[in-house]
Amino acid sequence: MNTQPWRWRLRDATLELSRDPDRRLDAVDPDGRMATVSCGAALHHVRVALAVRGYEVAVRRLSDTGDRLAVVGVTGPAPPSPSACEMAAAIRHRHSDRRPIAATSRVDDDVIAVLDSAAGNEGCKLFRIGDAERAFLGAAVDQAQRSERDDPAYRRELAAWTTHRPPGAGVSFESLVAAVPRPVAVRDFAGDGETGLFPGFGDDRFADYLVLGAPADTALDQLRAGEATSAVWLTATARGLATSVMSDVLEVPSTRAAVGRLLAGRAEPQLVIRTGIQGHPVPPPATSRRALGEVLDEGPP
Repeated sequence: MNTQPWRWRLRDATLELSRDPDRRLDAVDPDGRMATVSCGAALHHVRVALAVRGYEVAVRRLSDTGDRLAVVGVTGPAPPSPSACEMAAAIRHRHSDRRPIAATSRVDDDVIAVLDSAAGNEGCKLFRIGDAERAFLGAAVDQAQRSERDDPAYRRELAAWTTHRPPGAGVSFESLVAAVPRPVAVRDFAGDGETGLFPGFGDDRFADYLVLGAPADTALDQLRAGEATSAVWLTATARGLATSVMSDVLEVPSTRAAVGRLLAGRAEPQLVIRTGIQGHPVPPPATSRRALGEVLDEGPP
């Protein structure tokens, strides 16, 4: 819901990353796992931004420390790698594009392999959902969405981050996409209300669904899954793909277990990434962002 649940503290030559407890969604994310994944994505963005500016960094990822997640330190100069340059350029163009994929072919296997390699560099793995498994994933998503829609607390949180969203955060009216038939539904942020973004004429028939898996499901795995999500998303953006993430099917324990069965014990599912060949000439509107002063503190706590 674009809560941006991270806080940074600049102390001497280090940046400390923590979850912002005021941004946790009690109904959607009671244990904070998705907030940790989100913070992992922010951590990867910072790593890329420092690398492309010629800094070598060391990251100390913390475990069992509550909301404190990582410490980033600059260890010296280093020439930026081609991968860092590519990802850094993609940061400014990355969008959540929930419009239906209108392409008439799937993403090439070699491109999926590149995305999987990006996830692998962060200690995670991508699992491409095949045609035979797509109906199973779609049924799990439908079940999760019904479960959340039936929860009054979920509906209140949805309204709080859409209709009544705080400044610089949440899902804006301009980015709400009308619900259209798809093999795997995306979250209906509009709740059957008005939407501000024309969905186009696609139907997601040639969308790809990639389950991001981690070795386990500790807080450290969730943080690394967020870093992998960023790496995959930026790599996909650099290749002109439309991408969005799907967390709702993993927010409900029973449907998260169902997605886990698709992986057959090979990994713990952390997120579903939906991607496909971009068929829309105009990108979706930019996502709202919090002011720097809201997410960055300086000096000791």
